[in-house]
Formats: sequence, C-alpha cells, structure tokens
Amino acid sequence: MLKNANNIQATPKIGEGIFLTTDVSQILGLPYPKVRRWMKEYWPNYTFGDADNQAVNFKTLIEFYTFFHLRDKGLSVKQIEKYHQTIARELNTSYPFARSIRTDGKSVWYELLGNLIKADRKQQFDIKPILEPFLHKIDFGNSEVAQRFFPLKNTKAIVVDPQRQFGQPIVNGTSIKAETLYILYKGGEKTEHIVELYDLRVSQVKHAIGYFRNVA
Repeated sequence: MLKNANNIQATPKIGEGIFLTTDVSQILGLPYPKVRRWMKEYWPNYTFGDADNQAVNFKTLIEFYTFFHLRDKGLSVKQIEKYHQTIARELNTSYPFARSIRTDGKSVWYELLGNLIKADRKQQFDIKPILEPFLHKIDFGNSEVAQRFFPLKNTKAIVVDPQRQFGQPIVNGTSIKAETLYILYKGGEKTEHIVELYDLRVSQVKHAIGYFRNVA
C-alpha cells in the first residue's frame, strides 16, 4: 500500500475527473483485474465510491499509468513504493507519480524546475540523455503536474481532460465525447454524416471510432 495518502480526501470533485475501474482499464489499455487489484492493494485511500463501484480521479489514473510502466521497465513493487515515498516527501505531494518521471530500469528521476533529480538519498541532479521519457502520452502544459492524457498511439486526436466531460475521452479541441460518435457509428450512421452533424474532420471521427473499437 502506498503511504502518501495523509492529505487525500477520496471524494469526487469537479475538475478532477471521475474514472471507474472500467474507465481506467479502457483508457490505459490495462487488464481490468489488474486495475481492480491495484486499487485495493496500493491505492485504497485514493479511491471513492462503494466496494463494487470504485472510482479514482485523474491524478490517480496517471499514477496507475506510471506504476505500470515502472513495473514494465523492471522495477520491483518495493522499489517503486520507495521512490513514490521519496518524491512525495521531497515535493510535498500525495501524487508524486502524476509528475514527469524518468527511469533507466534501475533508478527513477523526477523533474523539478527543468532539472532531473535522482530519487535517492543523495538527491543528485542528472541530465542523462539515455533516460526514457515514457510519459509521452501525458501533457503537463505549463505545470509540472499532469494536465491531460492522450490514450491513442501516435496521435493526440482523443484526449482525457479532467476539466471536460468529467474526464471521459473526448475529441481533442472539443467537448464531444468519443463514445457519442462511436455509438452513432455502431447504430448505423455513416462516418460522413457524423462529420457533418458535429462539424468535425473525417480523421477525428475515425480516431474516435477506432479508440472504442480497441477498448470494446
């Protein structure tokens, strides 16, 4: 269990997004059982809702994404928990993994004021170009904290923005839910008609349809 939840109030708030277990699984492309287990084992204080319908906010969703990639790079859960606690303490935040994180598969660096700082007791600065910025799907804007997430590969056509539609995937630059376009398409509407109906580009509609085809 991650131990940085002292200041966490696990309640839904406007502008922070509301993501059920199924939403997290779909957006991040992770197995549902794995996400559900993480909620119970590592982020129990970060969830809200009843036991059968748990939800998290946008920052916790990004923490799941970071946790998955750190595990994928070979770091153990024990190592990740240590880095989570170190960065949380140094930056005084309950969501340290919602920031710009780097790893080489052995250690973790976090970004502060344009510098990369190694998350160890020495807190040494490092600018090694070999570090892989695996958080390329995250938009930090002018902040050091994640602002938006792009779930598709090689395109930013679909975005998860906690400030819009409670964080449900939307067509970038609009407030149109990608699911709405997919439902119309699945119901028999032609792509060209949906394009005209919502004043979108063909590529935008196709990306929205493609996204939900992949997660269906």
